[in-house]
Amino acid sequence: MAPRGSCPLLFLTLILLATCLAQNIVLPNSYERFVSEHVDFPKTTPPKGQSYCNVMMRRLSLTHPGCRPSNNFIHAPTRQVGAICSRSGIYVYPSLNQCDSLKAFLLTTCKLVFSPHRPQRCIYREIPQTRRIRGLGAF
Repeated sequence: MAPRGSCPLLFLTLILLATCLAQNIVLPNSYERFVSEHVDFPKTTPPKGQSYCNVMMRRLSLTHPGCRPSNNFIHAPTRQVGAICSRSGIYVYPSLNQCDSLKAFLLTTCKLVFSPHRPQRCIYREIPQTRRIRGLGAF
């Protein structure tokens, strides 16, 4: 069963990560960027009176040079995310080499609700979710 909804950015980054891990290609900058932008485990607790998404998007500079329309944060250890196709997933489209995680992951999707002329003041809405994610396996 395919995951509900669409999160193209999440799927694209997971495909990139899974491909690199499966082929033992060391791309530290790409891997580190993926982890820093999409994996938040354990989930960060924002300062009192501030929203999770606004804090995280600013902290990671995802509001520069402009407000990013959305971003997904996976609240699971990186080893679990990287193992989707190698150990903890099922191939759903073998001809496309795609697999879905068997378990659902806790996610937070941050969606832009206000984009001022000053990027530091972007305002995001937090959408907590529990869902399976899709990755790309080894060839």
